[in-house]
Amino acid sequence: MFKLGIFKKEQLTPDHLEGFVNSRKFIALDLYNSLDDLPQAEMDKIQERMLRWFRVQNGVLKCTYARRFHDFDLLCLSAISISFSTGQDIRVHDIGVSDGRTSCSLYDHLNHVYGERLDFLASDYAPYLYVLKRTHSTSRLIIDDQQHVLQIITPPFVFIVGRPERITPYPLNPLIRHLVTALYARPLLEDYKAGCPDIERTRLELLCRACRAYISKQDKFRFDTYDILSCPTERFDIIRAMNILNASYFPEAQLRKAVENIVQSLREGGLFITGSNMEQGTIVNGGIYKKRKNRLERIEISGKGSAVDALISDVGAADRCSGVS
Repeated sequence: MFKLGIFKKEQLTPDHLEGFVNSRKFIALDLYNSLDDLPQAEMDKIQERMLRWFRVQNGVLKCTYARRFHDFDLLCLSAISISFSTGQDIRVHDIGVSDGRTSCSLYDHLNHVYGERLDFLASDYAPYLYVLKRTHSTSRLIIDDQQHVLQIITPPFVFIVGRPERITPYPLNPLIRHLVTALYARPLLEDYKAGCPDIERTRLELLCRACRAYISKQDKFRFDTYDILSCPTERFDIIRAMNILNASYFPEAQLRKAVENIVQSLREGGLFITGSNMEQGTIVNGGIYKKRKNRLERIEISGKGSAVDALISDVGAADRCSGVS
């Protein structure tokens, strides 16, 4: 038995998406921006499904859901209102936001309170990808800006490179994936690097519709590429990092480095918000921390608290990075 994929827009219908077998099919990521004509709820459902199992090169899942942190956001807004008056400027960095839909929710709340005094930056490790294909071919690759292959689309199959193929109940899929990688994906990438003229490359923006609208209309809402392990270059009053400081993604040394970067980028008296949960409506296990004397002290807890609470409380800012303004 084969597990096929969804590789063209005409397949984005309940007949192809629903049911036990269809619900496990991967969807070609270059269909992401072809859904603007759909109602919001339907578009959200399909885009969230596209990203559910998709991983970028560092192993972090792109999984996201609208209103995923709704109750936790209310707790955060209460803490923010206590720490920052409506008459002061406030700079926010939301890290690891996938396609930005959870950032838009937080931005809406803060914009209502702080208005023109708000400067909001949303960032992700790989918000912009590229589609490679040969002219007149329906097969294509999804790659990042470092030319790592992330998804292989060879109709009727769609393979996510960062996710191993399960032998059961699809014993032939690993073999097909191996053959497709050897006979199609690698030669295409090598020809692209060599400058072969019959290969097309188009940019793919993994940004939700609301996020794209805010970027185009609001200069106080920005979106950028950022690696949480990179040295910061700006300072903020509030930093949020949801579903990213996980031991399943990073070893302890890298988690420590990420927290050091956050502490260094956070202004004295600023708030760090972090936590993790599963799907929309599930409890966030997290915390809110205040920076005091170059360290983070927890001031609020949600659920069971952050899984890396001990590490956060132990880490101070490291003077490794320069150029933070």
